[in-house]
Amino acid sequence: MLRDSIGTFDSLKFVNLNPTNQFSGMKKALTIHLLLLAITLLLATPKIEAQATKKRPAKGTKTTTTQANLKPSAESAVVKVTKDFVNAYSKLTETKDKQSVLVFMHEKVTSDLVNADIGGRVRNFTSDFEGFDSHLQRLVNAEGLKLSYQLKQVIQDYQGEQVGVTAYTAEYQMEREGSVWERGNETVTLTLKKINNEWKIVHYATVTIEDEKLRGDCFCEVFESRPGNFVTKTIVPGGRNYDALLHNFEFIARTTGRVIKVDAFNFRWEDNGEIYFDDGAPRVSSVAATPPGRLLGIAAEKSDAIFLILKEYFYKENCANIKIRKK
Repeated sequence: MLRDSIGTFDSLKFVNLNPTNQFSGMKKALTIHLLLLAITLLLATPKIEAQATKKRPAKGTKTTTTQANLKPSAESAVVKVTKDFVNAYSKLTETKDKQSVLVFMHEKVTSDLVNADIGGRVRNFTSDFEGFDSHLQRLVNAEGLKLSYQLKQVIQDYQGEQVGVTAYTAEYQMEREGSVWERGNETVTLTLKKINNEWKIVHYATVTIEDEKLRGDCFCEVFESRPGNFVTKTIVPGGRNYDALLHNFEFIARTTGRVIKVDAFNFRWEDNGEIYFDDGAPRVSSVAATPPGRLLGIAAEKSDAIFLILKEYFYKENCANIKIRKK
């Protein structure tokens, strides 16, 4: 009725281009329109009241909601397949059963993936069945890796005769050697097709957002501050962001061997290449302090010594590997 009313009013807008006659004509039309609306409401009032009386429960009568009204709608087949897929994927690092996950994929599956890390870098790429297979194989082969992948919510689903779509959110956590490396969340859309009476994933789109990075690859730039001495800038994962940390390396010759002074810490670099922690000061990381005189490793060159001290002393907790670039 609203559309009809608007249409009628619009049709009267330009009845007469004379301003006085136009206003008079519009006034008459509006008056007639309001009268018709009032008559319509008067005629409809008895019917509305009768319906309201019919639906109104008698005074003192209790109203109840039946269990049938509360019963949720049945779960669609594509939602069930989605949950089974997520469940199989979440157990992969325990079962090592790659086929239990691949069984949900069509052999010609395609994908679009977006990854955002804690540093704000966003990468997007595409993949296929072989790419997903390789990803699963890396998870299976990784020593001491535990993947926790938890479905949070199926936010949308549609199922037709031959094609279905689901969208869900999940949270993940990667642990290795007993410590958490990273946490994040994913939003995933699966497109499924019914093939030989089975639902197969023919396309998936994933947006992965890294929330925390506690351990991973570190990046170090080495600058020569003065001949034979260096300053390092190391980018280290620090939870919800990356930290840029500076260290000053001073190499001091001794009668036998050398001393490497790094900020307030001292290390002995023996003639045979062995490097020892040598001052008993507490470690920068939360791990128990390295005892004075403990062997950190062997280095032949100054760059090797810098790498060894950063990796084995300062950032043993945070850096699985350090990539060094000399400036």
